[in-house]
Amino acid sequence: MNRTQATSLIIPLISIACLIGGGFLLQTNGQDQVNASRSVKGTTLNADSIHVSFEQVGGKVLNIPVTEETKVKKGTVLMTLDSTDVDLQIEQLRTQIAQFNTQISQQQQSINLGYTRAATQEKQAQLDIAQAQVTESKSQAALQRAQAAERQATAAEQQVNNGVRDEDVQQQRIAVASATKNVQTAQTNYKRNKALYDAGSASKAALDDAESSLTLATNQLSQQKEALQKLLHGATSEERMQASEQTTQAAVSVKQAEEEIRGAQLSVDRSKTQLETIQQSRQQLADQKLAIDLLKQQKDTQEVQLKTLLLKKERLVLKAPQDGKVTSISTKVGENVAQGAPVITLETNDLYYDLYVNEEQAGKFKDQEIKTHISGLNKDLKGTVRYVTAAPQFANVKMSREKGEADTATFQIRVYVTREAALLPGMTVEVNTNEISS
Repeated sequence: MNRTQATSLIIPLISIACLIGGGFLLQTNGQDQVNASRSVKGTTLNADSIHVSFEQVGGKVLNIPVTEETKVKKGTVLMTLDSTDVDLQIEQLRTQIAQFNTQISQQQQSINLGYTRAATQEKQAQLDIAQAQVTESKSQAALQRAQAAERQATAAEQQVNNGVRDEDVQQQRIAVASATKNVQTAQTNYKRNKALYDAGSASKAALDDAESSLTLATNQLSQQKEALQKLLHGATSEERMQASEQTTQAAVSVKQAEEEIRGAQLSVDRSKTQLETIQQSRQQLADQKLAIDLLKQQKDTQEVQLKTLLLKKERLVLKAPQDGKVTSISTKVGENVAQGAPVITLETNDLYYDLYVNEEQAGKFKDQEIKTHISGLNKDLKGTVRYVTAAPQFANVKMSREKGEADTATFQIRVYVTREAALLPGMTVEVNTNEISS
């Protein structure tokens, strides 16, 4: 091979070698060991991106109000899924909750009415007991008077039938005197009660009792006087018949008074039985309260389900989690999306860049602010170190050790900068590691 031919082969080989080397440098983003060891690091700004998906819901896409390159604010609606099924379930639950409210209200009103009725019945039963006891007390007094009248009538009848005796006349005179004293006492008692009643200090019942006692005493006095006259003048057949009738009437009055007492006692027993029935009614009302508690628990369960469905419906509307720009939409209107599947890629306003440094330089980077130079703007900004981590394997060099281990490791530094209007993704940034304090 002559010199000319060798020269013509060398030039293409050199060109090929340069292209291969340049391609390798581009693939490693210039982060070989030589670049990693330099003090001035150059890289590019990148925009942070997030993949937005529906949270725990899926379904048919109903509307996509944004397109690629649309700038959005936090909370902007990005996509909406069909909510027909959820709306029907929500309407059904609301109907069921309304029915529970109606049932609870009706039962509560029924219980309140039951307690009111029980209180009224209890009060009436207690009044009936008090009235029956008063009637019984009056009947006891009437019985005593009837028994006394019966004894007097029987004695008078015996006197009429047996004829007059001096001792009988004397006893009858004593009876007249006693009856006269009773009338005087009754008159005094009546006058006192009448005065108290007129003054408003006594009840009408007390005045009526006093008047009844006076009338009874007056009648007894009249009877005793008649009996005395009969003793003095002797009894006729007609008087004997009248004496017998009076004895019979007195016996009837005794029986009538006894019947009134038994009737009053029966009234008391019935009223006490009614009180026991009222107590049982209250226990039944208390049991109905337990049924209301069960309805309320069922209603609470329905309300929890309703809140779940309302949350599900809210999640059918996909909103931007933060300010940014839509860069990709992976579905269309009418398509079905699965829950959790990313449907929109959003480029946020957070800008960052990655540096690749060697292990000696990596020790300088901590959770701190570092000086960042924007070449295109010729401006310095403050960047915040987010993390320091081992770099991917392509950035390591000289894989010559045993088991393919690298001789020198490279570390990745991620730094975030505050976005400004002039900053754009893709701009070149530089960091001088010598200006970073350890």
